[in-house]
Amino acid sequence: MRTGLSPCCVLLAALTGCGGGVDHDEALARVNSTNIQRLANLYFTYQTTNEWRGPADEAAFKGFIRSYNPQKLTRIGVDANAIDSLFTSERDGSPFKIRYGVKGSAMGSSEPVIFESLGVDGSRQVGFLNMTQTLVDDAEYESLWTRGAPAANPPRER
Repeated sequence: MRTGLSPCCVLLAALTGCGGGVDHDEALARVNSTNIQRLANLYFTYQTTNEWRGPADEAAFKGFIRSYNPQKLTRIGVDANAIDSLFTSERDGSPFKIRYGVKGSAMGSSEPVIFESLGVDGSRQVGFLNMTQTLVDDAEYESLWTRGAPAANPPRER
């Protein structure tokens, strides 16, 4: 089942409501200011066009992003010619770990999907499908990384 709603429009509506005078480009940029935010939001976008199932693996995710409208990518701060750099944390300079195949929902999901590999000063950042990110310690990181992963499709490191 495909939805006709543009995920970017859904994000904007959720953030800005119906009021006038809101700079939609600024609001969109605010929720896509880091690679972890961009990847989590693109993961959600992938789900909206794939029956709420996350990409099966890195190749499927990158293929989706590469085929996405380049103008929309630019609006969220993604260089369509440098997709690989999107998969690296600006904080720790390492590739993200990504939970592939996560099931979402049209009603919303708060599943953790994007994880910093190394982190900074003893904490690592995790990106969730509900547009939030949080810093966690090692114990919480491991719990978030392993929870909810389908047995047939365990999380894999990039």
